[in-house]
Amino acid sequence: METLGQRLKRLRKAKGMSQQALAEECGWASQSRIGNYEADLRAPSLSDLLLIAPALGVSLAELAGSDEWTGAYGVQVQVKNHQVRESVGAETIEAGTAKEGAVPVVGNAKLGTDGYFEAVDFPVGHGDGYLLIHSDDPNAYGLKVLGDSMHPRIKNGEYVLIEPNKVFTSGDEVMVKTKDGQAMIKEFIYLRDGMYRFDSVNQSHQPIHLPEDAIDKIHLVGGILKSSRFTHDYHTARKK
Repeated sequence: METLGQRLKRLRKAKGMSQQALAEECGWASQSRIGNYEADLRAPSLSDLLLIAPALGVSLAELAGSDEWTGAYGVQVQVKNHQVRESVGAETIEAGTAKEGAVPVVGNAKLGTDGYFEAVDFPVGHGDGYLLIHSDDPNAYGLKVLGDSMHPRIKNGEYVLIEPNKVFTSGDEVMVKTKDGQAMIKEFIYLRDGMYRFDSVNQSHQPIHLPEDAIDKIHLVGGILKSSRFTHDYHTARKK
């Protein structure tokens, strides 16, 4: 029986695309995520499948090989009458139906040297507005990107949703802060023999290798959001 990874590889080759070309079409800096999916090392999320399918010119059901399948984190996904549903236990969410929520924006990600940026933190409970998006992580926060250091993946003026309590794996974008206070948004590649490797979101920068004991924190980048998702007053926005 053909696995999702094998099917993805077959469809990609039929399209005449390399892993890197497909990754770039989906807006990802590196092909490692595609490689992991094709090797069946991790299950793609619905949001990733919704990017991959049109890039390959196929339907979501054709890519998945079925109208129903198990996605990332054991989420049950169903395609019926062109509607997509994700189910976790008794809860069902229809694609395109967003949960309400607000995540505080706590600082800026401004270009520094060697791909690093300065994170401007506000006191706990304060910030510079909110991102109108739901996160299951109670400690989620947002950062505004200033400059083009992370272009084309993240553009000047866009926001990144950071989810510190969520698990990240190879190919995920993460916010890394070192013990000497430097911070950066990179793609996590691996932790091997006490050494981290991070690839740059902007391919003009070389991969970075850092010892494990030099890292203060690594938080998952859960999403990249347009400025239209930002508001200074969440409660006022809810009343509109």
